[in-house]
Amino acid sequence: MIFTKLWPNSFQTMFPKTMKTKNQTAGTRALGLVLGALMLGPVPLGAQSFDVGSNGSLGDVVISENTTLDLPADGKLHYKSLTVDSGVRLNFKRNIRNTPVVILSQGDVVVNGTIDVSGGDGTTTSGGVPGPGGFGGGQPGFGTTSPGEGYGPGGGALGNVGTCNFTFRNGNGSFGSGGNSARSGATYGNTFLIPLIGGSGGAGGTGSPGTGGSGGGGAVLVASNTKVTVSGALVAQGGIDNGCGGGGGSGGAIRLVALRVEGKGLLDARSRGSGGLGRIRVDTLERDGIAFNFQGVSSVGGNLFSLPTSIPRLDTIEVAGTAFPEGSQPGTILLPFGSTPERTVKIQARDFGKVVPVRLTLTPDTGAKVVVDAEVDNSTVNPAVVEVPVTFPVNAKVTVHCWTR
Repeated sequence: MIFTKLWPNSFQTMFPKTMKTKNQTAGTRALGLVLGALMLGPVPLGAQSFDVGSNGSLGDVVISENTTLDLPADGKLHYKSLTVDSGVRLNFKRNIRNTPVVILSQGDVVVNGTIDVSGGDGTTTSGGVPGPGGFGGGQPGFGTTSPGEGYGPGGGALGNVGTCNFTFRNGNGSFGSGGNSARSGATYGNTFLIPLIGGSGGAGGTGSPGTGGSGGGGAVLVASNTKVTVSGALVAQGGIDNGCGGGGGSGGAIRLVALRVEGKGLLDARSRGSGGLGRIRVDTLERDGIAFNFQGVSSVGGNLFSLPTSIPRLDTIEVAGTAFPEGSQPGTILLPFGSTPERTVKIQARDFGKVVPVRLTLTPDTGAKVVVDAEVDNSTVNPAVVEVPVTFPVNAKVTVHCWTR
C-alpha cells in the first residue's frame, strides 16, 4: 500500500494511490475492495438487496421547516426514510468528536431543499468554525501578536504582515484542489472519499484586531438501501477569505450511496472565498438519472457500502503527559508558564499491519505550526505506540494532530 496524502488521526485507512479527477465518467471502474455489501454485476435493480446499516430508529422523517439537528456521538442518523422539503434547510450541530454527518436510511432519501454542512467565516475574535468533520480557521492576530495557521491537513500557512499579493498573503485551506494563494495548504484525501473527511481552514490575519481564517466545509454521507434523489442541494462550502486578512476555508466532502441515485440538484463543495475545492463522490449501480450540478473534485463509481467495517487508524493518546482516549478530538495543550517546551507525544497505530510513516503537527493559536515526522512499527504489535520528542511553541494554546504521510 502507498500512503500518498495526509489524513487525520480519527479517520486513518490504507488504500492504493488514487487518481484525482473532475467529473469522472460513468464508466469508471469500482475500487477492487470487498468492504461491506459491495455489489457488482448486471442484476436488475428490483432483484438487488443492499443494506447501508440503518436501524430505522428515527422513523420516517419529513423536514418541513428550517432545522438544526444535534449529531449523536458517532455522527450516525438512522432513518426509515427521510425527506427534506423544498425551501427548507437542514443543518447540524457538531458533536464533541467532530465526526462527519452520516445519514443512513432503510428507504428513500429525497432532498428537495438543502442539506448544509458548510464551514463558518472567520471573525475578529476567532477562527471560523468548521462544518462537521472539517477543520477550523486559524486564530486572528492582534497588534504585534501573530495570528495562527489554519487547522487540518490542508490548513493555510501564515503570510507576511501587510502583504497582499498571491505569493505572500495568508494561505487558504486546500482539500481536493489547492487554495488560490502560494501559502495555501497541501491537497489530501482520495477520489473514493474513504475515509470520509472534511475540508481545512485558512490562516488567520494580522491587524488590531485581525480577522481569523475561515473554517473548512464539513463532510456528509447520505446512504440509502433503495434510492437517493436530490433536486435541491447538498452544500459543504468553506468560509470566505477576508481580503488581505484571514484565509478562506476549503470546500468539504459529499458522498451519496444507493442502488439508485438521481436528480438535477446541486452538489456544492466549493469555498465561498479562495480556498480549494472539496471532494464529491457518488456510488450507485444505476447512473442514468444522474444530472447533478457538480461543484468540486468529483467522481462516480459503484462502491456499494456505506462505511468500511474496519479502518486502520492513528491516535495521539498522550500529549505532554496528558492522556487522551482513543478516538477523541486532537489534544489541545497550554503548557504552564515558564515550563520546559521539550515534551513528548505518544502516537498509537492500530490495524495497519506495517511500519507507518506519520507526521505530527503542533498548531498554536499564534505563530507557525511545528512539524515532526516519525514512524510507528505496527507490523508485529497491534496496537503499537511510539513516543515522539517535540519542542512545543511557548505561551500559546497548541492543538496536536497526527497524520499518515
